Amino acid sequence: MSKSLKRLIIALVFSVAAFIAVYIGLGFYYMNGFPCFTWINGVYCTGKSVDEVNEELCQKYQYDGISITDIGGAKLFISAKDAGVKIDFTDALNLYLSDKNPFAWGIYFFKGLVADFQPAVSIDSDMVDNIISNWEVFNDYDTTDVKIVRTSVGEYILNDSQRNVPVKDEIIKTVEQSMLSLEQTISLSDHDNCYTEISYTEEQKKTIELYNKVNELQTFGIVYSIAGKDIPVEKAAAASFILTSDDLEYAKSQKTSKKQPWIGKFIVDGQETTFPDEEGIFNIDGFLMDDNGNLILSESRMHEFLEQFSVDHGTSWTLDQYRNGDENTEIYINSNKKGDGGVYDIDSEFEHLKAVYISETNEQEEKRELKLRDTTIAYNAKDSIGDTYIEVNMGKQELTYYVDGKLNMNMPIVTGNVNRGRGTPTGIFPVYNKRYHTNLVGPNYVSYVNYWLGVNKGVGIHDATWRSKFGEEIYKKDGSHGCINCPLDLVSTLWEVVEVGTPVILYY
Repeated sequence: MSKSLKRLIIALVFSVAAFIAVYIGLGFYYMNGFPCFTWINGVYCTGKSVDEVNEELCQKYQYDGISITDIGGAKLFISAKDAGVKIDFTDALNLYLSDKNPFAWGIYFFKGLVADFQPAVSIDSDMVDNIISNWEVFNDYDTTDVKIVRTSVGEYILNDSQRNVPVKDEIIKTVEQSMLSLEQTISLSDHDNCYTEISYTEEQKKTIELYNKVNELQTFGIVYSIAGKDIPVEKAAAASFILTSDDLEYAKSQKTSKKQPWIGKFIVDGQETTFPDEEGIFNIDGFLMDDNGNLILSESRMHEFLEQFSVDHGTSWTLDQYRNGDENTEIYINSNKKGDGGVYDIDSEFEHLKAVYISETNEQEEKRELKLRDTTIAYNAKDSIGDTYIEVNMGKQELTYYVDGKLNMNMPIVTGNVNRGRGTPTGIFPVYNKRYHTNLVGPNYVSYVNYWLGVNKGVGIHDATWRSKFGEEIYKKDGSHGCINCPLDLVSTLWEVVEVGTPVILYY
């Protein structure tokens, strides 16, 4: 045998011996931890002890606690700390590790070890019991009554919490089971046995029957379509038609009127009538009813609702739609100088609304477009005003200036005296001239102004140094001859930046 071959054999023997020694050494090393290439729940565990892996897994499974929602909407949060929650993987890790041969790490090197475990969760039942027992939902339900309540927004609801009585033991058990599963939220209404029902008394049944009558009348199926937008009417609006005991004097004082046929008229059981004699009126749970148990609807309240609805969705509303990105919006403006900004034919709509309640079809779905007044003009917003314009809201007595669709400045104003027939004209007009230091001449007056922007014939925007106050309702008693009076310091800035041709929107 040659020397070279001997050296090769000796080297091979030493290499094998070294590999065996290293392999056995790593086997002894892995006896104190997890074998190589072990992954548990996404945590790399090679060479780590059970305690080390358990600590990492527990940190990964952070649990803050549980948010509980009662059937009535009440909420309770129990933190993991307050419930004594403990999370641990030790038993699962020990069991897993006991099944692994540390000297088989070479096999694990090639096939890898991947596992997923659920933690062992424990809680302090006494702590959870104490927290839940002090929850506000566990009232004395023997004293809780069924009653009709008017919400802050104005609609009537039935306060019927007595119908579903919480069962404390079942709720505690359900919450504990959810926490043991590390759930973060729970709605008790989704779980059986958490509530029990109790029977109504005869008095409570009468209250429920009354509520059903109220709810039928406050359910409003009409959806108004305005400028391409569908606007449903909320129950709160229709609820205002129903007379309550607080409305007795109001109803008795109303006298019928030919000019305003809705005044002094009421709807009872699908019939239009005047207010019944006081002997035939009864106060039942705060509602006015006739001797047949029918609720009473006020036609005046119906008309008032439509008037307010018209105001809320008038010229200013259509401008807001345009500014909010609807370039196809039409701007509605009532072309009058009397201070009336209503753009819709409310009287004709009132006749329809009255007919709906007389026919008792108010719950049926219906889509309606509010009819415009004969004096209302519709302007295409994009074509008429573009992105840079002056807006004069005479109802609010405010002038605003928009540049490239963004508010640039605003100021209080005083416009024409509507009570003397000098109301400022409405419409959309361009600034036709600009004058500096000029006299305004009219019947029996000459007024010097520093800044003038001509808008419509002899009507313009200018300073009024003779005024110490602007805005509010000054225009109704001490308004101008038709011009838009502005504070000097503000209108001077406006005058500097506004160009001839800039659109001006005038409306009440």
